[in-house]
Parts: sequence; structure tokens; C-alpha cells
Amino acid sequence: MWVRSQDEKKLGKYIGFSVTSNWGSKKKGAIVGTTVESSFLGSNTEVLGVYDTQEAALEELTKLQSALLNGEKVYEMT
Repeated sequence: MWVRSQDEKKLGKYIGFSVTSNWGSKKKGAIVGTTVESSFLGSNTEVLGVYDTQEAALEELTKLQSALLNGEKVYEMT
């Protein structure tokens, strides 16, 4: 699925998403996307959005899932 990052600086095709802790920041949750490209070191991941709490990140992940199920071509992180 194509996703535009929260800061609008990235637009890419991702094959997986996860919620992670955002260490060292006041915003505690983040959504990370795994890109379709991989290297010998493993999968490439990028932070697509950061959120005040892990719960808020999970809510955004649920919205992303709904967009995927509805066949949307591009999802914009909020």
C-alpha cells in the first residue's frame, strides 16, 4: 500500500506496519512501515508517524487497516 508520512516528506510503498515505542521523545508511540526493498541486513523500515501515546498510534494503525480493506490507493498519516 502507498502511504504518505505524517510529516508529508515520504511517499512510499510498504508491505507491513507496526506500532513501536518512540524512545527519547515526548511522543511515546510511532508507526513504522516496512518497505518492499530489502537488503542483506534485513528489511528496511521507516517511521511514518509519531503520536502522543501508543494507544493513539494503535488508533491510527486501525484507520490504516480500514483504508487497506477499502482498497484505497494512498493513505495519508494523520
